[in-house]
Amino acid sequence: MWPYVIREPIEIGTYGVMMAVGFLTASWWLGRDLRRRNIDPAVGDMTIMIAIVLGVIGSKLAYLLTEADSFTLKDFVSGAGLTWHGGLILAAAGIIGYWLSKKFPLPVMLDTVSPMLASGYAFGRLGCLISGDGCYGVTCQPSSWDHFMCMAFPNGIVPTAPGVVVHPTPLYEAVSNFVLAGILWKLRKRFKRPGILFAIYLAWSGFSRFLVEFIRRSDGRPDRLLGLRDAHLIALLQVVLALAVVGWAIWRSLPPGQEYGVLPAPAPKSARKKR
Repeated sequence: MWPYVIREPIEIGTYGVMMAVGFLTASWWLGRDLRRRNIDPAVGDMTIMIAIVLGVIGSKLAYLLTEADSFTLKDFVSGAGLTWHGGLILAAAGIIGYWLSKKFPLPVMLDTVSPMLASGYAFGRLGCLISGDGCYGVTCQPSSWDHFMCMAFPNGIVPTAPGVVVHPTPLYEAVSNFVLAGILWKLRKRFKRPGILFAIYLAWSGFSRFLVEFIRRSDGRPDRLLGLRDAHLIALLQVVLALAVVGWAIWRSLPPGQEYGVLPAPAPKSARKKR
């Protein structure tokens, strides 16, 4: 594994680099789709900025509040210890608040960012895999049928023990979410009613995380209900929310000018001045 790109004169970790690649890719995709939907691409830049800032803060807070043994300023500013769902929740709250303040239709905006949510998560999981940060699966048994998929991380930030191979759960999630991102991108023009694309994202990502969590090491993360951890429960909540979003998208009255998630083109500046 390759935990750091460089160590001197400054330390740059491969996880941070992959996060940056994920955000840059999302920014490019988002700008393209916003133009298609007749929305100013500058909205995408602000959305990405909010996602970066609140995502990192939320990920760190979630880790410290639910998994870490201590909560100090030093722990907060360190580069280690991030929990994806915490970042997702805080960033989502900030981004939705921004969209509503600008009076953008929420279902349209949620559909717009769905492929980028999947790809961003996939790049983040690749960062986990390359850096060997400890988000591994359980130890593989030599006699198990899936032993050929297992890997060792002797040089990772959190190395595996000599001779031990584990399920590379970050790789599983990265592949799943890259596939999801591609499917969402292909389907983004297919649904007349906004919101359905976002529901597909919620259901797929939630269900895949729920399954993967069974073969991830617990690493001290406590069981909350019926042997399920926080990540299990949040993933199940995603699936339930997906069903609710589908029902809402189908049964609500579709506002004029939002068919297929494409908003009316803004009037030319000259026409606005004449008014």
